[in-house]
Amino acid sequence: MTAIDDFLFTLTEALPPWLIYLLLAVSSAIENMIPPFPGDTITVFGAYLAGRGFLNPLPVFLWSAAGNLTSNLILYYIGLTKGRDFIRKHPRLFHEDLLARLTLLYRKWGTGMIVFSRFLVAFRSLVPLFAGVSRLRPRRFLLPLVCSIILQQGLIIYLGYTVGQNWNYIKTVLKGVNLGLGLVALAACVLIFFWFRKLRRLRNERALKKRRD
Repeated sequence: MTAIDDFLFTLTEALPPWLIYLLLAVSSAIENMIPPFPGDTITVFGAYLAGRGFLNPLPVFLWSAAGNLTSNLILYYIGLTKGRDFIRKHPRLFHEDLLARLTLLYRKWGTGMIVFSRFLVAFRSLVPLFAGVSRLRPRRFLLPLVCSIILQQGLIIYLGYTVGQNWNYIKTVLKGVNLGLGLVALAACVLIFFWFRKLRRLRNERALKKRRD
């Protein structure tokens, strides 16, 4: 086992269950704010402990989901209240059409992006943040968000709870899943890039046509 694994197992023996549940919530929240943080691994570890009888699987799910939901709502609120002003104050960093493009993107694909971003580490922070920037209605944001969190956290906890007693095997499975999702995220980035590029070309053509008329 790695040093992190040793630390986690030692921590489990030293802490009361309620504090471990709280740490699971905090790690899930931090993962959304700082994507490189291994929140999924820690959640799987909590489910693994539930499978070993150290914890109860329902609180593991509820606390992890609560941490995820809280951090997503914070990011959405930041984007909703501060995002547009920040973008307008830094025109050198952001294209002048960014706000219009984001609004159009979320109007067409917002629900799907919110759902699938839970499974794509690279987008977990950006999607709720830009949902707020694009002024996506809370109702359209909350429902797919809650559904995606339930699905994603449920799958992760099911993996840790049922795959077996071999912690190293569980980590190997999770690593393979994250690699596959990373490739999907890369493909999504490429598609979004070309979508923005096409949109920009169409707008330039329309502007040129208006000038000629």
